[in-house]
Amino acid sequence: MQITASTDLSTLVDLLTRQRDQNLHDCAQVYVSVDGNVLLDAVIGETRPGRPLRDDDLMLWYSSSKPVTTVAVMQQWERGNLALDDPISRFVEGWGAGKERCTVRHVLTHTGGFPLLRGGETFDQDIAYDEAVARIAAHPAEWEPGTAAGYHAASGWKILGAVVAAVDGRPIQQYVRDEIFEPLGMDHCRLGIPVDEQQELGERVVPVAWKGHGLIRTVDGALQMVPYRIDRIHNEPWHIAKVEPGGGIRGPARELGRFYESLLGFGPPILDNRTIEAMIAVHRRGLKDVTFGLSLPWGLGVQRAFTGGPSRRAFGHNGMASSRGLADPEIGLVMVIVCNGLPGYLENEQRFLELTDATYRALGDDVARVRQEVRPIAGGLFSS
Repeated sequence: MQITASTDLSTLVDLLTRQRDQNLHDCAQVYVSVDGNVLLDAVIGETRPGRPLRDDDLMLWYSSSKPVTTVAVMQQWERGNLALDDPISRFVEGWGAGKERCTVRHVLTHTGGFPLLRGGETFDQDIAYDEAVARIAAHPAEWEPGTAAGYHAASGWKILGAVVAAVDGRPIQQYVRDEIFEPLGMDHCRLGIPVDEQQELGERVVPVAWKGHGLIRTVDGALQMVPYRIDRIHNEPWHIAKVEPGGGIRGPARELGRFYESLLGFGPPILDNRTIEAMIAVHRRGLKDVTFGLSLPWGLGVQRAFTGGPSRRAFGHNGMASSRGLADPEIGLVMVIVCNGLPGYLENEQRFLELTDATYRALGDDVARVRQEVRPIAGGLFSS
């Protein structure tokens, strides 16, 4: 595309600053490239009063981490060590309780039947990884695998991490460091930060801030939206040290950008092009997600729908009310934004609608031809 490094993306910095003034976050990192050429690599705000955010600080990506673990699985598929329709029971001891038919593909498409969102979750507890996997393995199926869809916020990716460890021998945190972070120069990224390393990194580990985020929970037998005070849990040293393959990577936005540049062919390869095409193809369509209440298209471990009107080929992942990593093969675009603040669900979707729309608008008429309609939040969260 005819886009140069002189393209003005200052509107994103201005928008992130205005959103900070609206108390949606305290600080944010933003990275944009086209065809591997960096157009914007900027920060706004402070991690703590008097301490400006740095571009190499480690921010929590939440579920924007998921595609990294997905690539680890796809690498093992590419190498012939597993098949997408292998049952999870091949890799995880004690797997059952109605989930026997669950496959790797089911987990990657959030149809495995064990989201554990309405009780029994083990995600904000200080327990060993193996114990969490054992609890998930024993958890009763919430539906017959493959027959319904519901976002597996953490449970599915804990299992995928265990699958990679079972076939490769390395724990998932070491595997992604060796096979993804190091080849791509993602030197500051960590999947779980041991307490002693947290002390070495000091203030470079950016705390998350609660700005009104909530989760659906069962209260007195009824589903209600209740405040989810992530600041009282996710800033604790034991939680920062946890290995959460579906939501626990910390690192700079620019390094998640390098990950997506590789998948678009603008960096060191970590997957064969045919594997990437298989991963980003739509593998789930027409099933209403019981978590979000929407019918959303999904690839293998990647989202295929976003607010803000990117092209129909865009893929990537959002992170819980705070981040978005997006790659658009139509125009070679990579956009990564990581904010430290978690507002309410709709407020966050509006935030990223505005940021995504502003990015595409700034890139001009050549980009406009591939865009989908930008729908207001009230008219639907995602472009069709």
